[in-house]
Amino acid sequence: MQAVLLAGGVGRRVFPLSTNNPKPMFKILGKPLIVHAIENLKEAGLNDIVVVVGPNGDPIKQYLKDGTALGVNVQYSFQKEPLGMANAIEAVGDKLEDNFFVVNADDIFEAGLLKEMINKFRKGKAQALLSCKPVKETWKYGIIQKQGERVTHLVEKPPKGTESSNLAVIGVYLLTKKILSYYEKVGVSDHQYEDAIDAFIQEGNNVEAVNYDGFFAGYKYPWDLFAINQHLINKKVTERKIQENVSVSERAEIIGNVWLSSGVRVMSGACINGPAYIGPNSVIGNNALIRNSTSIGANCTVGFATEIKRSIIGDNCLFHMNFVGDSIISDSCLFGAGSITGNFRFDGNPVAVMVDGKKVDTGDNKIGVIMGEKCEVGINASLSPGVKVGPSSIVGPGVTLKQDLAQGMAIFVEKENYKVAPNKLISR
Repeated sequence: MQAVLLAGGVGRRVFPLSTNNPKPMFKILGKPLIVHAIENLKEAGLNDIVVVVGPNGDPIKQYLKDGTALGVNVQYSFQKEPLGMANAIEAVGDKLEDNFFVVNADDIFEAGLLKEMINKFRKGKAQALLSCKPVKETWKYGIIQKQGERVTHLVEKPPKGTESSNLAVIGVYLLTKKILSYYEKVGVSDHQYEDAIDAFIQEGNNVEAVNYDGFFAGYKYPWDLFAINQHLINKKVTERKIQENVSVSERAEIIGNVWLSSGVRVMSGACINGPAYIGPNSVIGNNALIRNSTSIGANCTVGFATEIKRSIIGDNCLFHMNFVGDSIISDSCLFGAGSITGNFRFDGNPVAVMVDGKKVDTGDNKIGVIMGEKCEVGINASLSPGVKVGPSSIVGPGVTLKQDLAQGMAIFVEKENYKVAPNKLISR
């Protein structure tokens, strides 16, 4: 059976992490999210994949190629504009088979869901299958109404108090090609995809739902990556794994499940408290501490006396005498000595992050900095909880950054108030 993998979105809400790279190309445990998604599909026996890319999709095509390296067959379709899921499926055109899965390229869930849906489809009489799970905040999701196993209604983001159930549709669909004709019937809107499925249901077609109680996380906001990272580490770092050409000092301490990739060096006095992942050729320096499900990319240097806690670090990053807590740091970033990330509000309340000019509650009381690639932080700088730093930006020495910094900007302390005077205490 075929799978359509949607990777054409712009990803404005995850700024600054997808400014120069497609959202599904963000790496965790050394692999882009789209590769983790493909591995899920492959585990369920879905080897024929059509990836829908947008105008920024070249990095995806260059990385995946024809899928041979991953053991799957990958084709591509092009979505000219990010006009939603319905438009993305229409873009697949003649490549579509009669029945196909639809999955977002940056959604992470358990392959068992796909297997259950395939089994149910083959044994039953459903023309399409949805996947669902109970939620509390029903107004954030597509909500279904069921009669037995059959879906009788689907409403996208119903207003509070109007929902027919607490069963939310999650982003795994098994559809029929017949659904395409319903896109025209319902017309273009922000919820055209869901409206078309509901129209298909209302005309008497048999759509059923599979209940799912396993892990599911969509990458809609930057902080969603923490749950995804935790899940992938729990799933794939289940024992101590030390690859070739790894050097660990006798005076270093490795605790718990830790994955040390090829070429890693762990210096004297360092401590890695798992679970954790350290990418190829990275150096964990003297007296450094890595803890709480941290993922560090390739060719990084975590220098002397640096502590990194529950963070996701990209490739080619450099740290020295820093604290980085609950943060997401993209590729090729540099932290000067003494610079730190604040990750906890004094009042203990959840950290809010600015998204499209509005404060969004992360629901987490420990969130550090969210930083795009090629940024530099000067010595003794402080980054407040939840601030975002755009790609290719500089946070100067001694700066306390309390607000977001746009792409390609630099912030410095303009005037330092110092007074030079004779030392009257010199005789003491």
